[in-house]
Amino acid sequence: MSVYSGGRCLQVLRSQKCPTKHLRQYNKSAVGVSEYTDTPQYPPILDKSKRATWQRRKDTWHHNINNLATVEQKMVELNMPKYYGYWSLRFKDVQPNILGDDFCRYATRTHIHEEEGGGGGLPMGYYDDVRPQAETLVPLVVDKVEQLIDLNFSSNKIHRGDKPVRATRRHQTENFLIGLHRVIAGTLGSVPHIEDSMLDLRPRVEAFWFLGGIPPDSMLKKTKKNFTDTKEYENDPIDRPIQGTSSPVLGLRVTDGLPEVVPWDDPLATSATLPESVLDPRAYGYKFGKKHATTVTGFWPGERQEHTQLWLHNQDFLHSYKLEFGEEAARDGLRQKMLVASFTQALAHATYLGFGPVTELTYPLVQQSAISDGQHWNLSVYQLNTSTLHSHLAQDNPRNNILWLSEEEKLFEAVEDGGVKGLNTSLLATIIAMYLKKGVPRENPTPYLAPEKRLHQHPACEEYRENFLSFFHDVLSNRPRARLDPEMYLWEKIYKVDFKTRPFESPKRFFEDHYNKMDPGKRRLDDYPLRYIPKPIRKNKYVKFRPRVHSEHLYIYDDHFLVKRHYPDDEKDKSH
Repeated sequence: MSVYSGGRCLQVLRSQKCPTKHLRQYNKSAVGVSEYTDTPQYPPILDKSKRATWQRRKDTWHHNINNLATVEQKMVELNMPKYYGYWSLRFKDVQPNILGDDFCRYATRTHIHEEEGGGGGLPMGYYDDVRPQAETLVPLVVDKVEQLIDLNFSSNKIHRGDKPVRATRRHQTENFLIGLHRVIAGTLGSVPHIEDSMLDLRPRVEAFWFLGGIPPDSMLKKTKKNFTDTKEYENDPIDRPIQGTSSPVLGLRVTDGLPEVVPWDDPLATSATLPESVLDPRAYGYKFGKKHATTVTGFWPGERQEHTQLWLHNQDFLHSYKLEFGEEAARDGLRQKMLVASFTQALAHATYLGFGPVTELTYPLVQQSAISDGQHWNLSVYQLNTSTLHSHLAQDNPRNNILWLSEEEKLFEAVEDGGVKGLNTSLLATIIAMYLKKGVPRENPTPYLAPEKRLHQHPACEEYRENFLSFFHDVLSNRPRARLDPEMYLWEKIYKVDFKTRPFESPKRFFEDHYNKMDPGKRRLDDYPLRYIPKPIRKNKYVKFRPRVHSEHLYIYDDHFLVKRHYPDDEKDKSH
């Protein structure tokens, strides 16, 4: 596919020595258009400083992402600057750090709401409309829940075998949570939004975002200090890419999203207390790795049930966390787990609706979660009010996100020979109320997506749509490339960089000065050799190579390739 203006067509026609009548067609000047206006119109005065130029370039890129039509195109464009992926922070919900509580709240811009008594709790009044119905349904599920508890947690019925204790506990909890969902969903089968729901078992949930306000490390400071243009920006805060990962046991999807807990103008959503600054993430024990910007929420874009009703999590990580840091640190580990998991789930959901790390929300999104080992339960509600945390927005953002986290409750006291003792029907009613909470339809839920918001509705040809979708899936799979990204080996660091002991060796590596030197970190996703098309399968005998991937048009031909083609009608290829 070729996309270019009349001047580009004129260049192509001249290169092919077309008759004058064709050149005259593109040389016609506009007639009757006045170049004068009543009031002078001056171009804007631009700040030419380095910082302002960087900011304009960043704003232009964000604007281009916002204008793309589909979710797949936005994600591909987000990955376009990095061929080998971003050097991003690995933010995993099952790996909390003992010192990471403040950083988690800063990285997600989340306020953890606590009641006046000092303990947390679910938002008051949010389930008042479904609580009476939930309490009437509790007697219908009590017997089945007790049988399920006895089946999974009775000491004389657990088959341990040769598996480690932690693996046994994890599978035991997962089986119980899946069974509990089947019991509750089967009882609520007549509820319309539950009847029409979809279940994802052990879904893959990831989200990517940029976090601003991070102090630069010593290596970056040294690099900026060595150049005159960047020396004055040595200590400026930078953006760090973050790749968040959530690991739920199951997720329940419905057609409509949950209603907001508090409005946007509520003080809880605008002026909550948050950490003002943080250190480098590595100071808290977090690790970095190279990975493509990946955002998935358990399914690919295009599903009708794209809103999440409830997430169920396993707290098997908490046992080893207590052994390492003590019982008193368990609450902090649980808070970090729910912070990272809830924000990752909500941001992935927002990205599928056309928002994302560079596109701000136009309405809040709400997520319900529960974390349990079968006996001990913590329930949470998360309201995502902002999704853009890059640059200054990490600190000067008019809104903040909110997490309501309940205190730990026991679903049952013990399992004895006589059966289950002390079943907590109040907690069971709250869990059922989370299922019963009905979503609300919105007038325009995807304002940043085109009317044809699905890739299969793109005006490009079917072959391009299929290839682009395959390319999109391949990028988000994060499989290692056949040729890994170049790296400087230790012996090269010693003998070529620190001590130049090989002067007669030909400089061919990426860190050595030569005519074809290229920084692997600046290689773009569309910078790859084009694939050759064998002559028997060509649709046009002059087109020898496949087009290059493009985030807006899906695929385009290179300009230098179009000029070398030797048939007159290039305009027909705009539709190919």
